[in-house]
Amino acid sequence: MASQAPSTVGDVPLAQWGAAAASRFTSKAHHEPNATLDTTKVKLPQPFVVCIVGASRGIGAGIAHSYVKAGASGIVLASRRIAGLEETAARCKELNPNVETEVVACDITSSESVAELGEKAKTSFGRLDVVVVNSGYSGPVRLKVTETDPTTFKNVINVNYVGTFHCAKYLIPLLLETKAGARAFIAVGSLAALIIRGGIANTQYCVSKAAQLKLMEHIHEQYSTSGLFSASIHPGAVASEMAKEDAPEFFKSALVDSPELCGAFCVWLTKGADKRAWLSGRMLSANWDADDLEMKKAEIVEKDLLKLRLTV
Repeated sequence: MASQAPSTVGDVPLAQWGAAAASRFTSKAHHEPNATLDTTKVKLPQPFVVCIVGASRGIGAGIAHSYVKAGASGIVLASRRIAGLEETAARCKELNPNVETEVVACDITSSESVAELGEKAKTSFGRLDVVVVNSGYSGPVRLKVTETDPTTFKNVINVNYVGTFHCAKYLIPLLLETKAGARAFIAVGSLAALIIRGGIANTQYCVSKAAQLKLMEHIHEQYSTSGLFSASIHPGAVASEMAKEDAPEFFKSALVDSPELCGAFCVWLTKGADKRAWLSGRMLSANWDADDLEMKKAEIVEKDLLKLRLTV
């Protein structure tokens, strides 16, 4: 007899994963941008330059499209896949013919490569307002450590955790140097960082995303007083190329969120980063209703919510 597919992701019923699961924190949740997150109604200050690492497809391309729709003057698109970046750049030009684009081959696991990315961004635009680190790697789902391939484990850690460190080290200085800039450093994280059981409790991915989340909390503590906004954002349950390749079959039906959702949420956060500084250093979900989130400001600040904690 065939084994029954898991019915939960962590403690969340599979049918509720994604936007519905996110409604545990806000009263409403979304699969795609709603009116509050409509980037076509945003007028970003000028100039406004965004660097997206991992922009060749899916969520990363959606983030680029969102900032271009909002009026970004410059977009730095980075990834190991140049062909995909060129497609993203072409689409950005279609959405906004006035945007300047820079395509940069970058291996996030290489400190030298990320350092070169920073230099190219500085040479091309002389400033950075927002950095979004979207590059990610899951590897095949393995539910037990003893079944996990050591090389794959290291590769996942290098992309998701060490790669985020490289971006922080070499790109945060440019954000801080930018006068009157938005000064925002965002990592596309995952609620998987909090999963320890269930059908997608993939140790290598979950642990790497938890490490990334903790790194982002350190970045907030170290640089928030310098005006840096930093946050980890769960992009929703998106049928990205990575998810379609690595997610188990039973889970693919839950991949219903728009690849544009995360980008629209990023724009909402960073179009006036000073207004939402209270969300810096926290784990957020793009599925959450932004208006509801604003209404929970006092509770979030008072209880210092949405951070990784040990409960005793």
